[in-house]
Amino acid sequence: MENAQDPDEKLIPFLRDLADSIEKRQLLPRQMQSVGEFFMSYQFQQQAIKDNDTSIPSPPEFQRDDLIKFLMLGWYCYCVILTDDRFPQIDEEMD
Repeated sequence: MENAQDPDEKLIPFLRDLADSIEKRQLLPRQMQSVGEFFMSYQFQQQAIKDNDTSIPSPPEFQRDDLIKFLMLGWYCYCVILTDDRFPQIDEEMD
């Protein structure tokens, strides 16, 4: 069984090869766009850390009631709105 590798052991050579590919202009335009997006995201996060900024959102924490409401809304949209069905009408008159 292989030993679990440190993630950095794969990341370091990948980034070195990526830098070499950029210098040699071997990347396709879409690949360069992806590298640029990563670079901008990394720079933004670094600046936010320097500024002690809390604008980097953490994953939202949902309460159980909120999750139930969300699921019910999804069910309603799927079953009623998207299929043009209607809830069954109750024949009782309301006082």
